[in-house]
Amino acid sequence: MNDLGVYVDHYGLPARDRGQPRPQLARPSPSRELAARTRGELRRRLRGRRLAYLDNMFPWERSGFRYHEALALHELAPDTLFFSLWEMTDAFPAPVHPLARFPLLAPAAGVTDAYGVFQLFLEGVCGLRPSGGAPPDAFEGPDLSDVLARCGIRLHGSIYPGGGFTPSPEGIARSRRLAQRLDSTFSYVPEVLAGVPEAIAVAQAFTATGFYAETTARWRSPAPFVCLFAADDPPRKGLDVALAAFAQLDRDAFHLHVVGPHEHRRAELPERLATFHGWLSPSELRALHERVHVLVSPVSAEAPEGGGMVDGFPTQAAADAVSSGCLLVSANPAHDHRVLEPGVHYVDCAADPHALREALRALAADMPGTQRLAVTGTARLRERMDVRRGAAEKLAHMGFAVSGH
Repeated sequence: MNDLGVYVDHYGLPARDRGQPRPQLARPSPSRELAARTRGELRRRLRGRRLAYLDNMFPWERSGFRYHEALALHELAPDTLFFSLWEMTDAFPAPVHPLARFPLLAPAAGVTDAYGVFQLFLEGVCGLRPSGGAPPDAFEGPDLSDVLARCGIRLHGSIYPGGGFTPSPEGIARSRRLAQRLDSTFSYVPEVLAGVPEAIAVAQAFTATGFYAETTARWRSPAPFVCLFAADDPPRKGLDVALAAFAQLDRDAFHLHVVGPHEHRRAELPERLATFHGWLSPSELRALHERVHVLVSPVSAEAPEGGGMVDGFPTQAAADAVSSGCLLVSANPAHDHRVLEPGVHYVDCAADPHALREALRALAADMPGTQRLAVTGTARLRERMDVRRGAAEKLAHMGFAVSGH
């Protein structure tokens, strides 16, 4: 992925955004930079600390937790400045500035702290050059290390599953190098917390429970038993498993909704058994949740030669669906039971077509029990994984006063 065209093809962004050249950092003249820093210093003295949120593609509602965490930061720290490397057009309640102009805008605005997520993006921002001499990956952040150092801007970051992180010895070594460049390193990943001395443990809280509010209408319509698969297209997400499981299910008793870039696989299941939606907006997906009994997530860990990626548990799509009241039926290759316990809050099911098929049949045959399990899982998730809780916790670690949290 060395240009935006490749990146957006993978994530289903509009054709008009393809082929855009990588933005280049603004290089202000020494006199202009000095004037900006002088204005910023005056603002710092008068108004105190100010945060900048940095991202490679923002605002982008489909980015899930990143979009909703940014909303939470805007609510909790309203003067936060938002920056994006690539220009996006999704709505957001605050201006989003080009990250290429950070060297000029941030000092003048009195930015004292900056925050971003994901290993690969943060490595670029810190000047670690993860791409080496090759063209930078579209996910890699621009090198802001000079301006951060000159202006005394502290950099904070979260290392999460995905985004270039792998729980391999090499991946942990990269995380250690990154953490040495960051002023605060946040994570809930066990391997990071165990292998990176600087890492600060934070709650696994990234679901917009206010947006994905619990609904119960689904339980008044027990037939057909409605399931949802919502994910991108890497094999580890488990679409092959889901389609194989449903191929042997009664088309009158079950229905599968498939969300993501999977329309080309529509012919693999009859229309009566499955609906392929393509990408949906968060609002459209939330409306679909109201009709869904179960979200299926037959995820697996990639082999080391494939990158060794392991998704966090639950995935963002799964957490959003559970917050809405759906029951989660999922594999859990990382054996992560910190938030959701198998048999108590969700159904743990191997990423295998036969196992998934039999689990769904058993759940459909006991709708009262299925509903009780779903209600328990939803209550647990909404209690523990609200994104505002996570945003407030990180702001507190950065030294920002957050009233009411």
